[in-house]
Amino acid sequence: MELKRRQFVKHLGVVAVFGSVSGQGLAHSLTGTAYPPESKPWIELSKAAYLHNASLINQMAGSRPVMAVLKNNAYGLGVVQVAEILNTSNSVLGMAVVKDESALAIRSAGVTKPVLLMNDFDTSLAQELIRQDITLSIYSRSSLKKIRQMVGSATDTVKVALYVDTGLGRMGIPYRETVRLAGEIANAPGLSIEQTFSTLTTPRDFAQEQIVRFEEVIKNLEKKGISPGLKHLAPSYSLLDLPGSHQEAVRPGILLHGSFPMADMPEAKQYPLKIPYRLKAPVIRLEKLKAGDTIGFSRFYKVKKDEWIATLPIGWADGYDSGAENGAKVLLGEELYPVVNVNASHTNVSLGEKTRVNVGDAATLIGPDRAEITPEGFGKLVNRHNYLQINYKESIPKRVYETF
Repeated sequence: MELKRRQFVKHLGVVAVFGSVSGQGLAHSLTGTAYPPESKPWIELSKAAYLHNASLINQMAGSRPVMAVLKNNAYGLGVVQVAEILNTSNSVLGMAVVKDESALAIRSAGVTKPVLLMNDFDTSLAQELIRQDITLSIYSRSSLKKIRQMVGSATDTVKVALYVDTGLGRMGIPYRETVRLAGEIANAPGLSIEQTFSTLTTPRDFAQEQIVRFEEVIKNLEKKGISPGLKHLAPSYSLLDLPGSHQEAVRPGILLHGSFPMADMPEAKQYPLKIPYRLKAPVIRLEKLKAGDTIGFSRFYKVKKDEWIATLPIGWADGYDSGAENGAKVLLGEELYPVVNVNASHTNVSLGEKTRVNVGDAATLIGPDRAEITPEGFGKLVNRHNYLQINYKESIPKRVYETF
């Protein structure tokens, strides 16, 4: 029996509340063709690959433990999901984040390892940060004042880290002032120095000078009877380039996600990291355009001969680099196809004159499956840095697998 209008509207309301299964059935009955099961991009994560990378980084650093830097939502790959995985690693000592909400989110997810907040925090979250045992960075006299104001109402000792500016110039206590300020911290009730750290620049000669400055700070702290706690300096590049930067722990970011900080680093052969994620999106539109047709507001891509064009629901607003339209490829089935246009919300892929691709098929834009779609492969094809290809929007769903 055909649905009356009132019944039809009511049925739509039920679909909206109870999910997509009814919605797919309704779509089929109305159009004769079911909607594809996926309509948005998603990210897949491999637990085995992350644990492999953490173990390998531990080897790179002469068996020193890893403070995993999960800044900017773990480079767009999901701070909670990646932290949950690394929480099971014997090579990982703790996590470092730059947003207070990220610190609390990974604690709420059950992460038990130490969590370092390397940045400022919202005062409304102060007591919760203390309750959740988050180590707070002191990076200036004003940050010390802010933390000391919290201590009076705290029932627990507040764990802090000395963030020393040895020359990066953007965050940290100037190294010449660190010992004096540390003395105030050591004498302040309710504060406990758990870590001392700095961040190294890339040029080797200056990074070596930073190491000297840092070690001088440590020596002077110890002379005054002030324990610096855990000492760490080395981000991914310095970890590889300067063994003297390793200290008591190393602090990699990009290495954990399977990428080296520079292209064609010799260490890549010695330490074969694994790409632990895939960026995927379904084909939502498939049309054969005619010679002379164009794609996009600026008509960036002009069809030279009749060809099938697939549309994926992901664009630069989601973190997929717009430079992809200058030579990148995506994997559909067993074939690689060129990206021909990227806008804020969509990516178009040329499939050629004939195609076996269907609406609903899943495309892999970045992943370990082919050399051309790894972050390094992407970077080479479009002449861009591989860092630019790990910056995905937090709202993209994550799926965690044991391995892939």
